[in-house]
Amino acid sequence: MTNIKKFLFGILAISLIGSLAALTACGGTPSNDDNNNDNNNDNTDMEDPVDEGETKYTFEAEYTKLEGLNGFGPSGSPQGTSLAMEATGASNGWCVANLGPESPITFTITSSAEATATLRIRFGNNSLGGTCAWNPETLVISVNDTALTGYSFTTQPDTVPNGQNFTTVNLGEITLDEGENTIVISAGTNTYLNNLTTMPSIDYIRLDTTATLTMETYEDNIL
Repeated sequence: MTNIKKFLFGILAISLIGSLAALTACGGTPSNDDNNNDNNNDNTDMEDPVDEGETKYTFEAEYTKLEGLNGFGPSGSPQGTSLAMEATGASNGWCVANLGPESPITFTITSSAEATATLRIRFGNNSLGGTCAWNPETLVISVNDTALTGYSFTTQPDTVPNGQNFTTVNLGEITLDEGENTIVISAGTNTYLNNLTTMPSIDYIRLDTTATLTMETYEDNIL
């Protein structure tokens, strides 16, 4: 009987270890063509030069409309403005995190003219353990309802308290319409958070273009 108890205890311990691993491990693996990452955990992207005649615009994720969104987090499901959180290394000291399938982040951008723009997005690891692989299947990025393709990048855990180990991803050229445009970042197909769907945290988007851009902002999100 004692041996049986030991055997059952051993099985339980193995199951528990496996469950804990599932809670913390992202389950992603780096891709051989992870070439969209510009830099990791710094703000060097903010000082990158722009082409002649272009202006660099940086729009903060924490100033997008968060009301009505439901997030996913390891300790619950933050809602609305609770998705905005202070983060070490974030460009404005804040980012949006604890994101899931019910919290697509929408940047509403007004352009003075139809124009091309280089799009960069600064992502964080969203407090996920392990290496998370992101691509058009696991993370959907769309411009004016058209999904982008051809990107592949990873996020990594951070060792800094409240750190997100941010990485800037260059998505290449997009086309902006004259007037209102939407850039939407939403969860794709993945089971990176406790076998549930999630997405990276987001610091900001950057657009380099010849047009004049403005964004509808909700600065009360972080008051």
